[in-house]
Amino acid sequence: MTAKPSTELATWRNEHLPGTVFLRADYRRQHFDRHFHEEYAIGVIDSGCQAFEYDKGRRLDMPSGSVALIAPGVVHSGWPGSENGWRYRMMYPGAALVRAALDDLFGDLQAAHFHRPVVIDASLYQRLGRLHDAAADPHADALELEALYLSVIHDAFARHAGTRPQPAAARHAPAIARVRELLAGESARSITIAELSQVSGMGKFQVIRQFQAIYGLPPHAYLRQLRVQRARQAILAGLTLVDAALLAGFADQAHMTRAFHRTLGYTPGMLAHSQRPRAISFKK
Repeated sequence: MTAKPSTELATWRNEHLPGTVFLRADYRRQHFDRHFHEEYAIGVIDSGCQAFEYDKGRRLDMPSGSVALIAPGVVHSGWPGSENGWRYRMMYPGAALVRAALDDLFGDLQAAHFHRPVVIDASLYQRLGRLHDAAADPHADALELEALYLSVIHDAFARHAGTRPQPAAARHAPAIARVRELLAGESARSITIAELSQVSGMGKFQVIRQFQAIYGLPPHAYLRQLRVQRARQAILAGLTLVDAALLAGFADQAHMTRAFHRTLGYTPGMLAHSQRPRAISFKK
């Protein structure tokens, strides 16, 4: 009898929900580096348990039946929380897409972040499952799909949203914001700590420490996340994997692939072929 692969993955998009990537995964030994998303990460844990760490070391478990609600910019990591890992279905709608939905649903809603990254909400769990299945159906009715999406966004934010607290190191925020702007604007090239020190007016050690205090990652790890997100956008726009890697600032395609898998849990090749549902599995 052939052993079951340690990881099973499938990614896809649906033309009626532009800017959204769907993922189905059965992870046995996957460990995610500390990372963040530029888009929202919303999904359901179907079996097993994912251990989840966020907010400078706070740990939560995501057991079967729970709902994941992760806003853009929330730094987190994950690993198996049970012997057999976990199986989940996730969607990653772009922040602009969610913001437009929130404006339509709530008007002037300002609370665009969630109270907790994992909740128990049976009705939202069921609705997310239906949305996920409908998005995988190439013959799904567009009106029904969009209505289901809006109902998910409404329930998630009406029940579980809250304002995001200001960082403790607020007095350093303007200087560290200049560092972040440098990283974002120059993410495709090599950047030195000396440059970060100069633009912030801080010592080398202090700029690293204050950047991590405010943004949850040291500058080098934050830069890697920016490169992953830039490569992801380039692939979704149709660039080849090699061109996307070079554009984003990776040394080569292999370097980009390792960063993708450690950060997002899937490979650039899977993303490039995500127009239609297709199961992809591999052994570690």
